[in-house]
Amino acid sequence: MRKLITDQTTFLALAGLALLISGHAASQIAGSRTVATQTNAQAAKTPYTAEYKITHEQVLADGTTITRESTEVKALDSQGRRMTETTNNAANRAPITHVTVYDPVARTQTFWQTPGKVVHVLQLPTAGQHCQTITPDVSVPSGPKRTVTSENLGTQEIQGIEARGHRYTTTVPAGADGNDAPLVSTTERWMALGLNVEVREIRNDPQQGKTTRELTNLTQSDPDLTTFQPPEGYEIVTKDSPGCQDDAPAETTSQPTAPK
Repeated sequence: MRKLITDQTTFLALAGLALLISGHAASQIAGSRTVATQTNAQAAKTPYTAEYKITHEQVLADGTTITRESTEVKALDSQGRRMTETTNNAANRAPITHVTVYDPVARTQTFWQTPGKVVHVLQLPTAGQHCQTITPDVSVPSGPKRTVTSENLGTQEIQGIEARGHRYTTTVPAGADGNDAPLVSTTERWMALGLNVEVREIRNDPQQGKTTRELTNLTQSDPDLTTFQPPEGYEIVTKDSPGCQDDAPAETTSQPTAPK
């Protein structure tokens, strides 16, 4: 009888110890997930100014190569304001700069170009506002679907910045777009570790050519407030946004068109 009681006591003690260990392990896993989430959120809010050089190459059927270059500047401040400035360079005309600013503080999205005279401002709905949109009932014939696969390229140091890369391969099956053979395009994207900043992107598309986007300068500090303001002397045209938008616009990840 004493042995049975002893065995039961030992079993209860071991069970309690197991529960304590498993609880500690679960706490560590939950803690690590929380740290990862906090790290990602912190990276998304880390202010910076990033400058890029974009090169687009297209080879024609007769072997002629057309090369176009443009520059891009992206800025993010600690308040969540985002600015994208793209300048298209052409040999036969003056450069044209297009600017887009998203301001979550003022709840606006602003557009202008230089040279130019007008600033367009969209007043966004207040945070948390929801709208019901009506989608017309339109039947779209189904066809062959494109497939996308991804490949982890590991980490690499690019211009002194540690970055992690992925390669995405998109295959459009024959007949999906009038093509008699599958169309295969690839996008290779490298992101700085600990920062929500792209370091390099290389896109190869059989229809549009090759586009390389390379980081040339990175400043990790709050940009000047004038970065998010339009030039003086421009006419400001303000209107309400036609849709509901609770969050910042997503970064563009679609295949680029050739710069004009």
